[in-house]
Amino acid sequence: MQRLIKYTYLLDNNRLAAEIEKWWRLYQRLIADKSCSWAQANEARAILYFLGYIFPEIVACGSLARRVPLLRPKISLDDFLSAVDSREQKILRLYEHNQKFKQLERFYLLVKALKNRVAADGSYLAEETFNKFYARRKPKNYF
Repeated sequence: MQRLIKYTYLLDNNRLAAEIEKWWRLYQRLIADKSCSWAQANEARAILYFLGYIFPEIVACGSLARRVPLLRPKISLDDFLSAVDSREQKILRLYEHNQKFKQLERFYLLVKALKNRVAADGSYLAEETFNKFYARRKPKNYF
């Protein structure tokens, strides 16, 4: 998870995408494992919490909030997000040769894809599968 933050700081989108996929595969492997221990169940829980909340909502949003105002010509974070989401050609044409804009756009789309990830069970980040998986492993003395 440290590498996710590192690659966010470096804005290395290729390595960031690979790191997200690495954690996603580990999470999927853990929740599919019938012999998974309570400690491994909590590892899956930590991955879900980090990938589903901490990384996209805190780390990535903070990174965008700090970097978008540095773009020239100046653009607000809301306008940046709106332009990328709606593919607003007027704004996108203004930045079509701006490598920093393109790098931030790719970063945002990568994080957005993570936030919109739906698993085979139809739930966000396989939460339904995780909840069943976690409930089966919860110790009787758990509070």
